[in-house]
Amino acid sequence: MSTTSATRIDLLARPKPTPTGFRQDRRSVYWVDYVPSVASGGTTTCVASARVQELSRSKDLNKNYKGDRPTPIWLVSSAAQNTSPSARTESLSQPKPLSPLYKAERSPYTIVTPGASRATSTARLDALSVPRQKSDLATFRDPTESVSSAALKATASGRVEQLAESKKLHPSYQEEKQIQWPVSDSAMKAIASLRLQQLARPRSRSLLKDDYDPYKVTFAARHAHTTPRVEELAVPLPRKVVVKK
Repeated sequence: MSTTSATRIDLLARPKPTPTGFRQDRRSVYWVDYVPSVASGGTTTCVASARVQELSRSKDLNKNYKGDRPTPIWLVSSAAQNTSPSARTESLSQPKPLSPLYKAERSPYTIVTPGASRATSTARLDALSVPRQKSDLATFRDPTESVSSAALKATASGRVEQLAESKKLHPSYQEEKQIQWPVSDSAMKAIASLRLQQLARPRSRSLLKDDYDPYKVTFAARHAHTTPRVEELAVPLPRKVVVKK
C-alpha cells in the first residue's frame, strides 16, 4: 500500500479530540459554563427595555366594563311599565299576513263533490274496467303457440339452410385431455442426466460448517493491494473537507 493511502487511513483512524472546556457528565446542554460571581448576587440579572416592560404589563379593563349580572332576572323600571309604544313599534309587532296563494294543509279525508257523484262513465271506461277473462289469460301466458298450416308446408331457401348448419370444428382441434392418462414406455425407461441427479440430491451434512466465521479476514485479503483508481476514489473531495480549528 502506498504512503499516501496509509497516511489517509492513519488520519481517519485517529479518535476525535476532546474540545476545550469539556465536562464529563454535564447536567444539561443549557447549563451555564461558569458559576456567577457572588458580587453580582449569585444569579444572572436580566435587564428588559422600557418597551418590553410595557408589553409585558397586563391589559387594563375598559372604563365602561361591567361584570356579569348577579341574576338573569332584573326589575323593570316604572318608566318602562308606563311607556306607550310608537306606531312603528306596533306595526312591527303585528304578525306577518298570509299570502293570497296560501292554502291550508289538505285533510286526509277527501270529500267527493256533487258533480263527481252524479257523473257517468263513457263506453271506453266501461270496457277498460271489465276484468280480464281467464281464457284470455291462459292464451296470453301459454308459451307454446299453434303453428299455421302454411308454416308447416313452407320450405327453407338455400341460404337459410346454409346458415342453419352448425359450425365445423378446426382441423387441429383436440378433445379435452383425460385427468388420468397412461405413461409411455419411453418416459418410464428414461434415465436422468448427471446434472439432474446432482440437483435432485439433498445437501450433505458433511458440507455444512458449524464453525464458519463470516467476520474472519482471509490471509489473501490481508496482503491485497489497492489499485490507483481505488486510491483516487478513497480520497475525499476538496470542497467537502472541513479544516478543524
